Amino acid sequence: MEFTLNSELVEQIIFAMEDQQNEYYVHRGSGELLREDEIEEDETPDESEDPFVPIPEWRPVDGFLVMEKFVARLRNPLLRDQLKDALASGRGVFRKFKDILKASPEVERLWFVFKERELRKVVWQWYNEHRELAGLERLEEEPEQEDDLEDLLASDFAILPVLPRHLDALRELDERAFMTRFPEADPDRVTDLFRESRGTLPDPQSEGSLVFVAETPEEDFAGFIWAVEQTDPIVPGRILRVQQLAVVQRYQGVGLGSMLLRRMIVEARDRGYHRLRSELSGTGLQLAGFFRELGFQTITQDMGLDPTYWEQ
Repeated sequence: MEFTLNSELVEQIIFAMEDQQNEYYVHRGSGELLREDEIEEDETPDESEDPFVPIPEWRPVDGFLVMEKFVARLRNPLLRDQLKDALASGRGVFRKFKDILKASPEVERLWFVFKERELRKVVWQWYNEHRELAGLERLEEEPEQEDDLEDLLASDFAILPVLPRHLDALRELDERAFMTRFPEADPDRVTDLFRESRGTLPDPQSEGSLVFVAETPEEDFAGFIWAVEQTDPIVPGRILRVQQLAVVQRYQGVGLGSMLLRRMIVEARDRGYHRLRSELSGTGLQLAGFFRELGFQTITQDMGLDPTYWEQ
């Protein structure tokens, strides 16, 4: 295995792996990537002396497994369920998967990055296996092979305290997120409930509120988390209750909600709060697992029944 595997060659091999119509080989000496029909007849690989190495095989089933792995890591439960349904739908799986991602550009971007990283791992594994067959030691993979999706967000979003320029977008997203939490309820009643609940809360920029906003490098508003200090006659100590955690739809599913909540947890700890609480209701109940992953525990549970459909 005389050739060096550099970034340019890795990209070429990845592109060739996804070409299901042709077979490709890498020349052991030069590292040149060639289609089978480009190899000179006198250089055609044979069993006795093979100057070419076939690139890693990449089958549709391999692509499917990578999609499953990606979906399992998504933090947006609604989008994750949509993609799971697409993967389980049978025919047209790849097209359905791509169509769903197109509706969420940020998640689609993460998918492309995630997929490329998985393919890079395959190429490096292939390269090292052939080095071992040639009696050479394995080489370490490229350092950027870490595959934590949340790491990709650090350069894309800033988390900062709420500013006056955020308030209009914050209030609009706050109401929209509250309304979508109860899709089957009377919209007028939900609107009244929203106004009642917000009428008892301090302003987002007042001393009793703690608000962090996520924004893009272009200062586009992407989401926010809003907590309010409260007292509890039973639970001692200072309490901070999360009133709203919402992310703009186009940025959902990329872990931004987790970034906001983690920032709030750190801030609550640094400010000396003894407990951080959040009440989940309606479709927000789907986020229970997300909160548990960060260490939240169930304190109370409100259960409901529609007696109209009850049969003894």
